[in-house]
Amino acid sequence: MSIPYQGQEHSAGGAERRMFPRIVASCPVRYAHRPGLAHEHFAEGHWENADLCDYSATGVRMVCDNTLLQDTKINLELLPGTMRRVPRIVAEAVVVRCGLRDDHRYEIACKLTRVRPSKQNSRG
Repeated sequence: MSIPYQGQEHSAGGAERRMFPRIVASCPVRYAHRPGLAHEHFAEGHWENADLCDYSATGVRMVCDNTLLQDTKINLELLPGTMRRVPRIVAEAVVVRCGLRDDHRYEIACKLTRVRPSKQNSRG
C-alpha cells in the first residue's frame, strides 16, 4: 500500500478520487486572518499577497511568503483581473496544510468554508 504524497489525490488505478477536480491556474490572491483572530505575523485586517496554484469547488492551493498553521482561519480573495478562466472568489477558508518549498516560500492548501458574493468594485 502506497502512502499518498502531498498533491497526490488519485486511487491505485490512477482515477481521480476528488469529487471536485482541481483546476490548475495562476492569478494573484490576497488573504488575511479573520477579524478577531490574532496572529504574530499579521495585524488584524492586514492583507498579504500570494499566488494561486490551483482551485476546486471546495478549496484553493496557493504559495506565499509566510507560514500559516493548520486550522488557521483566513479570508481570501482570488484576483483574476482579465483572466476569465479563473473566477473572482471572495471566501472564508481554513488552512488544511502548509509546507515549505525549495524556494523558501510556503505552499498553503485551504478548504473554503464560506463563499461570499463578489463585488467587482470592492477591491481595497
